[in-house]
Amino acid sequence: MNRRSNKILKDLILGIHADVSELEETYNIQERTIRADIKELNKDLETHHLPVIASDAEGKLWIESDAKIDIRAFEKMISEYDFYTYYLSKKERSTILAMILLNANGYVTVDQLKEKIGVSRNTLLQDFQELKAWFKENGMTLVSQVRRGYIIEAPEMEIRNGILKLLEVNGDDNYYKNGYNLSVFWNLLLKEADSLGNYEMIKNCILEEEEALQTFFADYSFFEAVTELTIITNRITRRQFLPGYYTNEWNYLKEGSKYTFSKNLFEKISEMHDIDIREVEILYYTECLNGKSYLKDDAQKTNALELKVMIAETIYQISTCFGIDFYLDFSLYDLLVAHMKSAVHRLKNGEILVNPLKDTLKQDYPKIFENVRQHLGSLEEYVGKKFSEDEMSFMVLYFASVLEKERAETEKSKKVKVALVCATGRGTAQFMLAKLQMLDDMIEVVSISSFHNMKEIETNGTQMIISTIPLDNVNLPCVEVRSPMLNKDDILDIQRMVLDIREGSDQTVKEKVPDTASLSDANIQGAFYDLLSEERIQVEYLAKDWEDAVRQSGKLLLETGAVKSEYVEEMVMNIKKNGPYIVVCPETALPHASAEQGVVEEAASILRLKEPIDFHSGTNDPVRYVVGMSIQSAKSINSAIYDLMMIFGNENIRKKLDSMPDAKALLQTLKNLETRNDKEKDNEDDNQ
Repeated sequence: MNRRSNKILKDLILGIHADVSELEETYNIQERTIRADIKELNKDLETHHLPVIASDAEGKLWIESDAKIDIRAFEKMISEYDFYTYYLSKKERSTILAMILLNANGYVTVDQLKEKIGVSRNTLLQDFQELKAWFKENGMTLVSQVRRGYIIEAPEMEIRNGILKLLEVNGDDNYYKNGYNLSVFWNLLLKEADSLGNYEMIKNCILEEEEALQTFFADYSFFEAVTELTIITNRITRRQFLPGYYTNEWNYLKEGSKYTFSKNLFEKISEMHDIDIREVEILYYTECLNGKSYLKDDAQKTNALELKVMIAETIYQISTCFGIDFYLDFSLYDLLVAHMKSAVHRLKNGEILVNPLKDTLKQDYPKIFENVRQHLGSLEEYVGKKFSEDEMSFMVLYFASVLEKERAETEKSKKVKVALVCATGRGTAQFMLAKLQMLDDMIEVVSISSFHNMKEIETNGTQMIISTIPLDNVNLPCVEVRSPMLNKDDILDIQRMVLDIREGSDQTVKEKVPDTASLSDANIQGAFYDLLSEERIQVEYLAKDWEDAVRQSGKLLLETGAVKSEYVEEMVMNIKKNGPYIVVCPETALPHASAEQGVVEEAASILRLKEPIDFHSGTNDPVRYVVGMSIQSAKSINSAIYDLMMIFGNENIRKKLDSMPDAKALLQTLKNLETRNDKEKDNEDDNQ
């Protein structure tokens, strides 16, 4: 699952109908991508014995169930995703890393993070360069020390505020509205902030205290109150306290009713965790409670802090409707809050602000305009007046700019990487660069070379070549232009090739066996390799049928002492009983059985078939690789499964494995994948 498919599933679970054409427009992707998302989701749903997503000829999508949908069952499935089964985007990964560092007890090494979230060392080191700037902007310092790792240096208050902000700006309004946690990403963030697993317990404590004191939060404030107390509890159990000097500063808070509320909660927490609670923590949470919105509490209506809560909730709701995620962009979020505050101030004081772009915005962004109109109710009730369309259009402009920025970043990531090749090298290429500026939204020039450097070009991530000279035996799409000055026909040829590559439909790419060193997106950690041995690999086996192939993969485990004979029989019976769900990715089957059926040790075998066999699974047939596995526990083998999916889900890697002549060469290729990710280890002074 990824961010997009999670949001699609969430809406369908909650009964929000969707169709493929709308999703294409919303996410700016093709229908086949949406269909692939649905297929992957249905595999997960079937594994958890949940109703699947159905569709009709017009592309309408819904959860197929005769009974009322059990949202809690879906919620349980979503809570089980981890860093190996949920594919983090770059922004999500950076946000998760920030959360891990903020909650760490002491130094964190790159190797620990590599193992935890399943990406390469090089990727992490690049992320850290960006995170250093982010921490600095938010009053914190990311410090690295050789052989120790990374640590955050900042006042405790700033660390807590950072953790809270990460949870608030990346949440899901369904959670505070109806109590359903259907966001995998937010769930992963919460797990890092709440290592105690206290969130639900704290929620119940606050509910009890509300009832006891007859003081009730508004929905969004309740969500904030639970989150803040969860953070505080986790911090103090790790002996991370606020400085005592705040006690005098907040001493006046003892006179208010919220102090009793706070003190009662901490008495319960003290009993649960057998810890002494310092007075400063009770006062700190009291101040947090004073800034909340409460039901049936007219006195709070003049509270500026309550207005901030209402604005935050409004932004939260609008952002959720359009899938806007702020990730680490606190400044953008704060600018939105400031703008909304100004709008409320103008409304209260009868100030009129005319927006000359109003009509254009209504025409270009009708959905955003209507969304903003629908979610301003609480603010309008607070002021007692309605926002004008001019004022709303300024808000629309803001949200539209956020969406356009996100769309532009998405498009930027789709740029095709191009190498320029000229007979006279870099000098002539400068003419081409000047002309190619008109295609800046489609291509990124990553290399300028003469034809002597073709080997380097083919291994540096280049996707296509633009050349002024004929090139023979080139393994990349190539446009041979008429001259370095690039006339109209040259530009059209380049555009066509770029579009072909983007669509994945270019038929001119010659078949090749990729160099392992060029497989830059593999992110292989080595856990799968550790389960293998040369004796557990067999190539060019001629299988009679799928059952023969499965038995042979099990035999490789049996003969090396990893399993007992009954385990091999259960591998076959598992498929007969449950179908070919074990065909996990193209050309690859993963037969296995339960640990109690004869596992001696965790291990893996690889059987490469001479002739691919149909397992009757559909899309991923026929199968060429049968990977037998003996599994003792799902948790212990997570990393190996992740590696396996990264290897056999990558067409380039499979092609490389296809060309290996024997078991020894195939095993070494897998070893090289892991080694490649650690090449830079000796050259980094802070990759502990």
